[in-house]
Amino acid sequence: MSLTTSTPEIVVRPSDVAIRAAWGEVPRRDLPAWNNTLLGTDTSLYQYPFWNEPSRPLWLTPRYLVWGTHDRPLAFVCMQTIRFGSAQIGLVFRGPAVLEQGVELPPDAFVALFDWAQAQGCIFLRFTHSDPQVLTQLAAAGHAEDFDAFPYFLDYPILCPDYVVEMHDNDDDTLASLDREARRKIRRATELGYEFRCDDSPEALADAWPLYRECARRKHFRLERPLSVYMQAMRLAQPHNCVRLYSVHLNGKIVGSTLVFRDRTTAHCQLAAFDARHRHSAVLLHWHSMCDMRRLGARRYNLGPGPGSLARFKQQFCQHPVALPGPLTIVLKENWFRLWRKLVFPVATRLRPTLRKIVTRIKR
Repeated sequence: MSLTTSTPEIVVRPSDVAIRAAWGEVPRRDLPAWNNTLLGTDTSLYQYPFWNEPSRPLWLTPRYLVWGTHDRPLAFVCMQTIRFGSAQIGLVFRGPAVLEQGVELPPDAFVALFDWAQAQGCIFLRFTHSDPQVLTQLAAAGHAEDFDAFPYFLDYPILCPDYVVEMHDNDDDTLASLDREARRKIRRATELGYEFRCDDSPEALADAWPLYRECARRKHFRLERPLSVYMQAMRLAQPHNCVRLYSVHLNGKIVGSTLVFRDRTTAHCQLAAFDARHRHSAVLLHWHSMCDMRRLGARRYNLGPGPGSLARFKQQFCQHPVALPGPLTIVLKENWFRLWRKLVFPVATRLRPTLRKIVTRIKR
């Protein structure tokens, strides 16, 4: 693992003293090693290279930066960039991540990150993070706007809370924490003979994809990414044991499926689909999915947001959803940002449905 930096000598001091260092960009050849490094930390899934690299066909270019030294990297950030000619926008989902427990980055680290992005031509940076304190530190280090300047990626829900199940070391204790109705449905589905299976191959997702498309059509929602992007994410996550495709079958036919990726602490259910005639098998599928993810090391199972009727279903697993802080916009180029907000943003908002349709049809 290596990083490139323009500073010839980087000095890292103890965490209670200001760290004099620079952000260095990670070469693409080192990204697999960084997936392993992040698995030893509490870094969010949405910062992992195996999650971000497949986004390149969606006109996103991930840039990976490290703060610290070769021997002691202290922070990591993946910044997805979108280019408009010589100008760029930077998107940071659930980052930056501190790599050592108990270490707090100094304000200079955030200022240096903004300076690096500005030198790359970024007009603004949009941050999300599960820790409001990190967003507060970012806001204090730059020109923060209480405005979501790029609300176009719905697979990173911010305004809708996530339903997160805290899993116990013992499956029986986790089962006891679920709603009584959920436990009844699990028993009933087991009695009916539903078979649970798991796989980690992209080809298995391709086989199950017609079920996902049919479920999306029936429930009037859009699959946010094309099949090829999910398959590539699975290929990159596979060597790190961070992805599973779970399914339930009846009489040899697949009737339900979930696609789950994990970081060190949390399993994230990214996709779920069910045959309309077998909805009652959904609780059984999620139950076995979370048990398997616990065995892989995850302590939480994130069912995702619960808009509309989905909330009633997910409340069987978790009564109270976890609300995340809203996004933060850091302005780097004042004049360009005013132009973006006044002229480009309204047009982009109107074109958003069309752009989403185009993105979901990308094959490669």
